[in-house]
Amino acid sequence: MGLGVLVVAGLAWAQSKPEKVAEAPAAPPVSLSALVDQAVARYPRLEGDVVEVNRRELTLSLGRRQGVEPGLTFSVVREGREIRHPRTGESLGRTEDVVGRATVTKVFDSLSAATFDGSEARVNDRVRTGTGKVKLTLLTFRGGVRENLVEAVTHELYDGLVSSGRFDIVMGEQIAVWLTQQGITPAEFLQGRGVAEAATRFKAEHILAVTLSMVERKPFMDVRLFAGAQPEPVLSTTFFVPPSIKPRTPGQFSASDRPNTVAERKPRSLLQRLLGLASDPGIYSSGDSSLPLTEVARFGFPVVAMDLAVPPADRIPRLLLSDGDKVYLYKIVNRTLEAEWTYSGNRVGRVMSVWLVDIDEDDRPEAVIVRYDPKRGAYSLILDAKNGKPSVLVRDIDSWLVGLDETGSGIKRALWSQDFSPKTLFAARKVDRVTIKDGRLVSPKRVSVPDSFRATGVTMSNIMGKDSRAFVYVDEYNRLRIGIGAEESWRSSASVGGGGYLKVELINHSIIDGISKFYSLEPTPLAIDLDADGVEEVIVPQNQIPGLLAVIYRSPAGVRFQQVNSGFEGLISGVGGFRGEDGQPTLILSVVRFTSLITKRVGESQIIITTPE
Repeated sequence: MGLGVLVVAGLAWAQSKPEKVAEAPAAPPVSLSALVDQAVARYPRLEGDVVEVNRRELTLSLGRRQGVEPGLTFSVVREGREIRHPRTGESLGRTEDVVGRATVTKVFDSLSAATFDGSEARVNDRVRTGTGKVKLTLLTFRGGVRENLVEAVTHELYDGLVSSGRFDIVMGEQIAVWLTQQGITPAEFLQGRGVAEAATRFKAEHILAVTLSMVERKPFMDVRLFAGAQPEPVLSTTFFVPPSIKPRTPGQFSASDRPNTVAERKPRSLLQRLLGLASDPGIYSSGDSSLPLTEVARFGFPVVAMDLAVPPADRIPRLLLSDGDKVYLYKIVNRTLEAEWTYSGNRVGRVMSVWLVDIDEDDRPEAVIVRYDPKRGAYSLILDAKNGKPSVLVRDIDSWLVGLDETGSGIKRALWSQDFSPKTLFAARKVDRVTIKDGRLVSPKRVSVPDSFRATGVTMSNIMGKDSRAFVYVDEYNRLRIGIGAEESWRSSASVGGGGYLKVELINHSIIDGISKFYSLEPTPLAIDLDADGVEEVIVPQNQIPGLLAVIYRSPAGVRFQQVNSGFEGLISGVGGFRGEDGQPTLILSVVRFTSLITKRVGESQIIITTPE
């Protein structure tokens, strides 16, 4: 069976009200149930034969009576030699080779015509649809309908598709972003514009597009099913949203749609606590102590850069931080900081970021320090920190470095390098995955990134799907972006990062451009699974307002963005986190209060850690 995509755009997942006891999920309303049935009918489980071959045109022994529809895709397989049991002589079946794929173009009562894509098809080859679940990507076009009602419709449709047992629902924000970039409106897409391009670009052979709008003051659904990258729909239906679907309570998150199976109160996940949600996912927690915090250290200087890692070698969390001049490494033992070493060499310029990266994969991370000097530009170095005393491994690196967890192992093992640009600070798309060889950095692989990518305020997360790793970064305009390769998947409309405590001067002697330009560097977002559902949420400071955090999390209907007021009066310059032996996540934040608001180089810092509920 070909890959399918269900496009239902711009929605946020809704939270169903919990029941006192576990119950089987209710059937969707009649109109949505019929839509689900029609979608399932387009993906039957069938098996037949190739009865005629004319170059790339095939005639199949299956037709309308068997449920075949235009756009249905079959695998074309060829039987090989027979395999018999060596002792009993019993036939165990025949070998099979997949020789290609056939897509149905015309359907008759007992046969159908199909186009063939593959090596060579022959008469008597077998054809069959996939027996596994069809992947559908959920995305929505919305116009003039309240968001909580749209969420409720998506909830019912999602449940109906999943409960059919035929679909594996994933998200498809990339298609919506691409349509916006191409200037294709939802109405134009329903008319077929961009369908073939989207299907080819995103390998989406089947697209079900649903738009929600207001007609006669009532919410209305317009549905088209496109198959085989053809702009003509194979299914077209419209109906009013059933009145039984009611708007849902906001405040959803990635694990919130699991049904409660017991009546007693369960401990809240850290995501629930961070968002201020009670254990009952339908109501909000009251009181200011929903996220208990403890101060574990106080410094007489502003912490401008911070990173945290849990080395697999000893499983003791390490905290690397800098005041812009020196770099300090601490162990976190019993929720207290124990100093391990201080590094004060190579003090050219100001420290912009620090990273703990296991570059040589020996389970003991190296310390990466990124400095900036207005005259020299980016200046990075790497320290060997394994023996309790730091020593320089590589120095004089004239590029921006960033450490990333590319595989989701829980520790950063990849080091990316972005060229320094004397005109734009970060050279567009000139990003490499680097490693250390003979005391210097080598670049075995170029990394595909968007033009807006900057090696500051960057992390990686599986927020776009458990089987993928997307990089999450703050762009020059203080928007959080999520991308996979050169394709952007999501962008925040609200500003994040900033605060102005890390500004760099880019000297430009051109009279036209001016003497200097100033750029802000960003605190690093944190990717961590807060609710144990296998999907990493992202936390990033919103330092335009002191103490404000943004939590970006994934729901079955897309990526959600929610602001959280931490209650801190200072700027949040660093966010780190790790999962303890009990599997519960712990957050560590650096909160800075500047005494000099002009230079923002004098002040004090608190290191705050979350405590169990």
